[in-house]
Parts: sequence; C-alpha cells; structure tokens
Amino acid sequence: MEQKDPLTYDQAMRRLEEMADSMERGDTPIDKMAAQLKEAHTLLAQCKRQLTQAEEAVAQVTTE
Repeated sequence: MEQKDPLTYDQAMRRLEEMADSMERGDTPIDKMAAQLKEAHTLLAQCKRQLTQAEEAVAQVTTE
C-alpha cells in the first residue's frame, strides 16, 4: 500500500527552507534545534520518496 504523505512536495520544501532560514539567522533556540533537525530529516525522506515516485511515473509513461 502506498504511503500518504502529510504535505505536498512544495509544502515540505517550503517548511525546510523556513527552518534553514531560521537556523541561519540564529532565531532557533538551541533547545528546539534537535526537534527541528528531526523534522527536517523526516521531511527530506518524504521529499526523496515523492521524487522517486514521480520519476517512476514518468518512466512508466515514457516506456509505454
């Protein structure tokens, strides 16, 4: 069964960009940084999974 992602690819990327910007500006308190890094890891895995699914769909269409 295919896993349903909670965010679209664009939403996940936007969240990753927000977190990176916050960390770069020094706006992220150190006690919240670990939680954000964990969230970022999860979002990166989701984006990778979505890209792989898109590549597979394109490959299937182009080989038909």
